[in-house]
Amino acid sequence: MSAPAISARFDGGKVISTLATYTLAVAAFGLLLLPIYWLVVTSFKPLEDIFVVPPQFWPERFTLENYYSQSDPRLFRFFLNSIIVSAGSAVLSTFAGALCAYAISRFAFRNKNLLLLFFLAAMAFPVPLLMITMYGTFLKLGLLDTYWALILGTAATGLPISVWLLTNFINQIPEDMEEAALLDGASPFKVLMHVVLPIIRPGLAASGIFVFVTSWNELIMGMTFVSSPELRTLPAGITLTFLGEFEGDWSEMMALAVLVTLPVFLLFAVTQKAVLKGMTTGALK
Repeated sequence: MSAPAISARFDGGKVISTLATYTLAVAAFGLLLLPIYWLVVTSFKPLEDIFVVPPQFWPERFTLENYYSQSDPRLFRFFLNSIIVSAGSAVLSTFAGALCAYAISRFAFRNKNLLLLFFLAAMAFPVPLLMITMYGTFLKLGLLDTYWALILGTAATGLPISVWLLTNFINQIPEDMEEAALLDGASPFKVLMHVVLPIIRPGLAASGIFVFVTSWNELIMGMTFVSSPELRTLPAGITLTFLGEFEGDWSEMMALAVLVTLPVFLLFAVTQKAVLKGMTTGALK
C-alpha cells in the first residue's frame, strides 16, 4: 500500500474520531440542558396542560399568567432572606477558609497533611448527619430560628472546598513577598490582608461564588433550622407555599423557579472569567 493511501486512511480516521467526540459532547450538553428547557417551557403552560399525555414539548396554550401571579409579598421576603444568608455564608466561609489555608500553607506544625485530608473527607460527609450536631449546638446557643443558624450551617459545609482551593493558591505565592512585608514590621495578619488576599482574588471569587450558590440552593437547612415563615429562604419558602399534601401549583412554581435561577445565572455571567481563572489556577498545583 502506498504512503498517500495510508495517510488518507489516517486522516479519515482522525476526522471520524473528532466528529464522534463532538457528537457525544453535544449530546451530553443537550441532556444537561433538557431539565432547564423543561422548567422554562412548563412555566408558560396552564396547570391542566402539564400532565397531559403525550407531553407537550412546546406549550399549545402559551400563557404569562404564571409570572403575573408572582406578586406575593412573601416571595420578596424569601428572596431577601436568601440574599442575606447566601452573601453572609459566602463571606464567612471564604474569609475563614483563607485564614485556615494561610496557616496550613505558611506555618509549620505536625499533621498538616492529616488536617488537609480531614477537610477532604468532610466534603464527602453527608450533610444531614452534620446537621444533627449543628442542630444541638444551635439549640444550646439559642441560634435556632435566626439568620445565624442558616449562615453558620451553610458556611460550615462550604468551608472544606474554600480551604482546599485557597491553600493551592497561597502555595503558589513566593514567600519572599511576605518576608519583605514582615521585615517592614507587618504582622502575619497584616501580611495576609494586604499582601496575600489581593494576590489570590480569583481564588476568593471562585470560593465565594461556590458557597453563595450552594447556600442559595440549600433546602434541608432552611426547613430544619428555621420555623418562622418570615425567615425562610427561597427553596424552603417555595416548597411550603406551592406544595400541598395532595397537589401542587406546578405552573406557578416553575415560573418562580425561573425567576429564582436568573440571579445566579447573571452572577455567573458577570463573574465567569474570575470563576474559571480561580478554578483552573487553583488546580495547576
